[in-house]
Amino acid sequence: MDTAGFIIGTARYGGTRHPFRATLPRRVLRSLPEVEPEVAARLALAAEDAATAPAAEAPVAKPRRWLGITTQDVKDFLIAYIACLLAVMTFLG
Repeated sequence: MDTAGFIIGTARYGGTRHPFRATLPRRVLRSLPEVEPEVAARLALAAEDAATAPAAEAPVAKPRRWLGITTQDVKDFLIAYIACLLAVMTFLG
């Protein structure tokens, strides 16, 4: 088996530069596609939607509060703080 790889049709297959890879059959040496078929289909669909959709207006920035702290930020902080506190108390207790 060669060490530089080989091409069958339009697919390029990996080489066998490593001793373990040299023991594998050719069918397992093929390279994986860059994008799965499902992802490629969704990307094509999104491109069509973007081409047919009217141009969206630029989003308007919301006014920032003092220091940029919102109620949701405080809630998220308290949840994380209490979770860490409980974890430490459980570990030490």
